[in-house]
Amino acid sequence: MKNRIDELLERYWEGETSLGEERELRDLLAKADGYEAEKSFFLGLSEISNINEISLENPAKRSGNLLAFWWRIAAGFLVLMVAGISIYTQQRKQAEREAYEQVMQAFSLIQENMQKGTANLEVLQDLHYLNTPNEIFDIETK
Repeated sequence: MKNRIDELLERYWEGETSLGEERELRDLLAKADGYEAEKSFFLGLSEISNINEISLENPAKRSGNLLAFWWRIAAGFLVLMVAGISIYTQQRKQAEREAYEQVMQAFSLIQENMQKGTANLEVLQDLHYLNTPNEIFDIETK
């Protein structure tokens, strides 16, 4: 009997036993002296197999909560929509600010160039006060 138990244990640990041989091994271990570790192992296996399947369903969840489910989906959609609108508004304001700054820089550049151009015309303004070209050249006409 001891040889048969050793043979079946060796085949069991190698994963080569059939269900019938495993049943035979459990029966032999129950009748044999010694092999305490193996007996407790197979006893634990049988206890695990006797445990009833635990229901994993949420007891608070009912099929009548379908309306609440859709309300949660609608609320999530609403939150995403409000976030999208606020992001779009912020980006639009930022783009308007940048466009305003570019326009102001362009006006500043135009003003600067206009001042350069009018500074050159001041010399011509002095000539405007003269009445005739004769006065420029000191020519007397009779």
